[in-house]
Amino acid sequence: MSFPVEIDEASLIDFARRLVITPSLSQEERAVAELVAVEMERLEYDEVRVDPMGNVVGRLIGQPGGATLLFNGHLDHAGVGNMVEPFSGRIMDGTPFGYAGPVLYGRGASDMKGGLAAMVYGVAAARRHGAPRFGEILVTAVVREEMAQGEGIKYLLQQGGMRADFAVSGEATNLQTYVGHRGKAEFKITTFGRTSHAGYPAGGVNAVLHMHRLIDAILKGYHLPRHEVLGEATFTIIDIAASPGRLTPIVPDRCEIILDRRFFPEETPQGLMAELVALVDQLRLTDPSFKTEIELLKFFPALLTNPESDIVGQALEARRQVLGDTGRIGTWYFGVDGTFLDKFGIPCVGFGPGDEYFAHTPEDHVPLDHLVKAAAVYAQMVINVGSNKKE
Repeated sequence: MSFPVEIDEASLIDFARRLVITPSLSQEERAVAELVAVEMERLEYDEVRVDPMGNVVGRLIGQPGGATLLFNGHLDHAGVGNMVEPFSGRIMDGTPFGYAGPVLYGRGASDMKGGLAAMVYGVAAARRHGAPRFGEILVTAVVREEMAQGEGIKYLLQQGGMRADFAVSGEATNLQTYVGHRGKAEFKITTFGRTSHAGYPAGGVNAVLHMHRLIDAILKGYHLPRHEVLGEATFTIIDIAASPGRLTPIVPDRCEIILDRRFFPEETPQGLMAELVALVDQLRLTDPSFKTEIELLKFFPALLTNPESDIVGQALEARRQVLGDTGRIGTWYFGVDGTFLDKFGIPCVGFGPGDEYFAHTPEDHVPLDHLVKAAAVYAQMVINVGSNKKE
């Protein structure tokens, strides 16, 4: 398949493979950051820097008066779990994953070293065609994204003073155009009891049984909203612990769960907390001894870019020029750093190689043709955006 902009396919795939075989857990991204910086320099980016936190920023500069387009990706990957040969970087037949073609296998292939490689090469390909004529292009490869608090991207925005007119997140979208995702809130909910010897449970108050009642109330009475674009709000319990523990025969006086709640842009931390407090208050009406604490541990904002916005239109048009049609507009089921760009006034659209549903799984992979197609779409976006002066 030929593209309006020629992509160095062999070098792109080799670079993506080198990224995958280089481990880069959150806070351990230095080696892979060096790979990215060296590759940008080899591809003759106008400016390449690594900031004190370890974020890599590549820059292409056109004539004054144009827009600044930012491509954002992250360097870190999730834990490997029980994945077999997670850093092999094997090129293999995609049939076991339901894909008719070769794929790159390894931790982070889909989330999101494949997308990062495609951005680095797509922007470089556009430069070979003289883009951008106006404005500038930024490619950011940030640290600590998987920690879900946006530390890397927020450092660039807050400490580095980075600004742009619009942005593209290269997270996996199956080569479709994504406009957002639900937010994520993590709550720690603790129930309290009173210890006694396990041989005489009636002498204590079992915090685990209190938690059982609370979980049952959540399952039966936690009514969640729906969004016309972002779909269903959800919750799930992702951890549970009790103390003092089983080393001695003792009725536990403390039980904790971590509740993951996915929410919409119009919902607030205060409102989410109030929902849980109302459920607890109902239990207290029937049992005044029911004691709990609720603490908000994490709050990852929701993202929703107007489907009619300029950056969404730019992504759809570039996809049409390269792949023959605009594809569809969708949303991620997980969160991306684009939400922090949006909060800083930089509207963000998603477009990337790979299937998001393989992220963090033992089947983590990215199709090779996705890498090339994504790079070609990115290059076309650079050409389109960088061809015009601001009005």
